Parts: sequence; C-alpha cells; structure tokens
Amino acid sequence: MSRFAARTAAERLIQRFGINKAPVDVYEVARALGLTIVLEDLGSDVSALLVTQGASSVIGVNKNHSDKRRRFSIAHEIGHHVMRHQFQSGEHVHVDRGSFISERGTRASAGIDPKEIEANQFAASLLMPTTVVLEHVARIGRTPLSESDIKRLAKDFNVSEQAMTIRLTVLGLV
Repeated sequence: MSRFAARTAAERLIQRFGINKAPVDVYEVARALGLTIVLEDLGSDVSALLVTQGASSVIGVNKNHSDKRRRFSIAHEIGHHVMRHQFQSGEHVHVDRGSFISERGTRASAGIDPKEIEANQFAASLLMPTTVVLEHVARIGRTPLSESDIKRLAKDFNVSEQAMTIRLTVLGLV
C-alpha cells in the first residue's frame, strides 16, 4: 500500500458511509465497521492500539488524551483495520495466542514506518474528507488561507491546527 492508496481507502469509506459534513463522527464509523472502542489509561507514551482476535477487533484509546488526539488516534487505528495492517508481518505486530496487537514501535515513533505513515494519511483523509474541506475553503472565498482561516477550519473539523495545516498542504491549498 502507499500514501495515495491509504488516502483513497479513506475516501472510499467516506463515500460508502455517505459522509458529507464536518466533523466526522469517528465513533460511528468505527461502530459501522464492527469495531469496539474502549477508553483506558494507556500510559503517557501510548495513544491507541488495535487488538484483533478472530473476526473481532477493539480499538483501545488513551482516555487521558484530548478529544482531538483521541479522534485522530481512532481514525488512525481504523486505518490499520481497513488496510489490514494487523495481519501483515513486521515489527509492529505482536502475536499472542491468536491475538494480533498492532502498536507503535521505534520506527513508528521516528516517523519512518510505512504502515504508520499510511495510517496517518488514512486518518487525515477520514477526518478531513477532500470534498468537505474544499467546500469549507470555498466558503471562505480567498486564498491563500490566513492563520485565522486555518484555525477556524481546524475547529470546524475538530482536529488540531497542525493536522489541518498538513491536510491543506497535501491538498495543495496552502
């Protein structure tokens, strides 16, 4: 899979569920995919994890993180699930008695793990769908976008300003 394929997978999911407004309800998307979300204290260095056993999967999310961080983490784990990363070999997968646990390793933290990059691209595309971002930018009616425009878009999509800036950059809008 590639960054483009990850973004495309998210866009297909957006179309499948008829998502056409912001903010995207990632909890509902997870439920529609049959994923259970559990909020837990995962420690200071873990945002989320995906646990799969047989046909069922659970997303564990750090309850101590901000709402925006939890939303991105859930979208990221949905990405792993949709792209079936938990069933691919590699250091990010720990197998324990038939359970697959996908978690961040040192390569992921360094930003060089391809599966983590793909999951981040998927998450950004899911939380900030291209068509919805373009509609919001068109309503602003000017380019380049100002810092206050980006702040407003981040609020509308319930994402961090950093995530919105990166997404706008990927879309060629800043």
